[in-house]
Amino acid sequence: MKKIIIILKCWWIMTILWVIAILLINLYVLSFSKDKILTDVWQLEQTEVGLVFWAKVKKDFSPSDILKDRLKVAIQAYKSWKIKKIIVSWDNSREEYDETTGMRDYLIKNDVHIDHIYLDYAWFDTYDTLFRAKELFGVEEVVLFTQDFHLKRANYIWQRVWLDTIWVSTNLQKYIHEDYYNRREVLARVKAFLDVELMSSNPKFLWDKIDMSEPQKEISIK
Repeated sequence: MKKIIIILKCWWIMTILWVIAILLINLYVLSFSKDKILTDVWQLEQTEVGLVFWAKVKKDFSPSDILKDRLKVAIQAYKSWKIKKIIVSWDNSREEYDETTGMRDYLIKNDVHIDHIYLDYAWFDTYDTLFRAKELFGVEEVVLFTQDFHLKRANYIWQRVWLDTIWVSTNLQKYIHEDYYNRREVLARVKAFLDVELMSSNPKFLWDKIDMSEPQKEISIK
């Protein structure tokens, strides 16, 4: 019986320590984003490149509400001459699920010139996307377009590993699973912390650098 009590006490102590660690890591990650959220593209200074993070697309490859709002705000910044070029990062790992088509075509249909669209088609997570933006595309300053729940983690990664950045909230509505996304971010921030502070991970894929002074050759229109 004493052994069982000791085991239970150890389990509770470990649980409490884990909860405290998760809380402290989240507070640390969030501390990088105090007073840094812009809610209007007109608040932006002119920047060369904007980055739109991936999100789910529908069966016909059209953007989901979350993705559409990210693209809408990026397009507004582009048309307002706040950014000149847009990198879109997506999942192109399966033929039946191609975010490329939805994101690229939506930008083109909304008057973003094809020569100003750059595609990153080997993302695995936010850390990989930002690492590749720096190392593959040679980006030194970037505007990040995504929802509030994701922005804070993305901003932490970019600032902690590379340079200061600018980021714009794309919360244009209440999303169906927004509460779930907020809860998921608690552990996602822990993973980001481990990637940045402890493991210094490299992306799974890094190939020849892309010269953003020229149109990207990989782009093709059906």
